[in-house]
Amino acid sequence: MTKFWATMTRRFNPLPLLAITLSLFLTASCIDIDKTAGDGFVPSDQLLGVSVKEFELPVQMKQSDSLQSMYTGAIIVGAYKDDLFGLTSAGGAFRIIPQKDSNDFGNAPVANYFRMNIQFADNIVLNESESSIPQNIFIYKLREDLDTLKFYTNSLDASAYDPTPLNPGGTVYFGGDTLSIDLSEEYANHLLTANAEERDSLELFFKKFKGLYISTEPLPGSQTGGRFNIIQPSDIYMMLSYHHVDDSVDKQDSLLLYYVSESEPNINIFKHSSSALATTQATDKLYVEGIAGIKPYIDMAQVRSNMAQWATANNFPLERVVVAKAELIFPYEFPSNYVTMGQYPTQLFLATRTTGDSYDGLYYELLPEISYTERNGTNNRSQLSYNLNITSYLQKVLGNKFTNRRDLEAYVMPIMSTSNSQTGEISYFVDNSVYYKGVLNGMNSLRKPKLRIAYTVIP
Repeated sequence: MTKFWATMTRRFNPLPLLAITLSLFLTASCIDIDKTAGDGFVPSDQLLGVSVKEFELPVQMKQSDSLQSMYTGAIIVGAYKDDLFGLTSAGGAFRIIPQKDSNDFGNAPVANYFRMNIQFADNIVLNESESSIPQNIFIYKLREDLDTLKFYTNSLDASAYDPTPLNPGGTVYFGGDTLSIDLSEEYANHLLTANAEERDSLELFFKKFKGLYISTEPLPGSQTGGRFNIIQPSDIYMMLSYHHVDDSVDKQDSLLLYYVSESEPNINIFKHSSSALATTQATDKLYVEGIAGIKPYIDMAQVRSNMAQWATANNFPLERVVVAKAELIFPYEFPSNYVTMGQYPTQLFLATRTTGDSYDGLYYELLPEISYTERNGTNNRSQLSYNLNITSYLQKVLGNKFTNRRDLEAYVMPIMSTSNSQTGEISYFVDNSVYYKGVLNGMNSLRKPKLRIAYTVIP
């Protein structure tokens, strides 16, 4: 037993080995490394440092040109009245197409009734309580054709349609899904004057029957608010019932159908009364109004001039400034009524006016930088601001790359986006169909609009 106990007490002790290993590790870790190896090979005057600079923005308030939208895929009709922005109204003009019919009108066709049926795709309200307010809908006969010369120009106004509505007194609409409107028998009888050639050729038919215009009235008196109603063109159709007064036709009552198509021109016309808010010195507040209303405007030529003075004061040419990042920052204060936040645009970005190849007149085109970064210009409710990344655009401005003055006239516009379900590609457009309103901080505010750049100067 004694021998067994002695054998058990002679166990291996690892502590000496661990001590030796630890001492070797500590000795190795104390070796000094020369971190200056390779230093000094780049001349000091060629080292580039990145700095951050903020500039005040020379923001003005301008009303975007009286805007029309053609081939939008949506007819917009409505009115909204506001104590600050005044009255905004929208109406839509469209062509009507006769369904092919082999019936002969006979020698003396007489209309029984002419009825329009509309299915509404959506309603847009700034306050939910206004979703079912009554609106008086009117239909008018167009006097002018909807041709390509009217693309994005304000060439279609009140003189383009007959001032007498085809539904005298209007038809009350409460915001539901559908609406049926009885139109005048006089206009129905006019449609019955179409001869065989006109019924067979849309070109000839449109020359004689220009189309229709739909609009509504604002709320009466001092009442504010309103609603905009969205209609897909294909959701409008008309029924014309008529009979014959001669004995040469066996069928006494007949029915003709007319419809509206997205493939034919439809024009939305918007009118605003907020021009009184326009100013070249937006000191207190900036206003953002949807559709063709009042919007912040930036003269980028003035921005470049201000930055040139800064560069001169710091003894370097502006042309040597390389912009790593440039942001326009538009702060705002949270409104007293949180519901009002729902009226602010979801996303803002810069747009300039340009001309197209296939039509006359100016239209607004977003800067391509909108798609360079994700969620560019989105309303950041945590920071209470809109941040617009315009890096490459500003670099071109500083380099005098734009020869057209309009490329330097930048409007801050509400925008919309669509996504391709197959490729995931996102496309952005100026939103000319939804009415927004928002109030941003002006130049005298504590949190004022500014341009922030991260930059370096090339030696």
